[in-house]
Amino acid sequence: MQNESFEKIGNFLFKYRGQLPLILVLSSIPFILHNSQRSNEAFIENLFYLFSFIFISMGHLIRFIAIGYKNLHSSGKNRDEQVANKLNTKGVYSIVRHPLYLANLLIWLGVLCVVQNVYFVLLGILFFSFLYYFIIYVEEGYLRKKFKSEHEVWAKKTPVFLPNFRNYKKIQGDFNWKMVWKNEYPGICATFSCIWFIHLLRIFFLDKDLLNPYLIASAVVIAFFGFGSKYLKHKTNFFPKDG
Repeated sequence: MQNESFEKIGNFLFKYRGQLPLILVLSSIPFILHNSQRSNEAFIENLFYLFSFIFISMGHLIRFIAIGYKNLHSSGKNRDEQVANKLNTKGVYSIVRHPLYLANLLIWLGVLCVVQNVYFVLLGILFFSFLYYFIIYVEEGYLRKKFKSEHEVWAKKTPVFLPNFRNYKKIQGDFNWKMVWKNEYPGICATFSCIWFIHLLRIFFLDKDLLNPYLIASAVVIAFFGFGSKYLKHKTNFFPKDG
């Protein structure tokens, strides 16, 4: 019974894993409002922005490497259900079993740092601990059933979530930057859209100025990159068809 419940929860969270973190972004409103009633020291603000930059950069870099070297139809970046014809065991997958979830956690921690509230960041850590516990539970079960001994050997020496760099095994093949662009532009747009929204709220609560030139310019850049990439994906042969 417990296994069935865990699987139901995990499957639900897996299916909506891209949308559920938006709940956190919306829940940032009271924290931003609270912050607007007091001013952080410049050092503290800069420290939050530094951590935000580091986390987001590291997270997207991990995703770029994982996607750029990933085998087609292998375990990794699936949308609505578990799909894997091959088991990724080399490259980033040789040092951690779930690099994309680790990357997502880092990216979202970076976004949450923009709110500049320690309690909100801790809330985010709890949220993602719950989210990924059940998702990984279901995904591990799927891979274990499908790949059996191959998964067992890989799982014994590869950590679930905290990388062990001593295990690194070089992956064969060239890095496919077009595959990265094709798959990752929605995530990049989502990251910067969330940051944009948080800044919109902060500027509204502090300055009441929604015509801020920074907000307008950044919105144009995000939209241009997102819609331009979508056009290339669906209307041209710029990107590879598979993957």
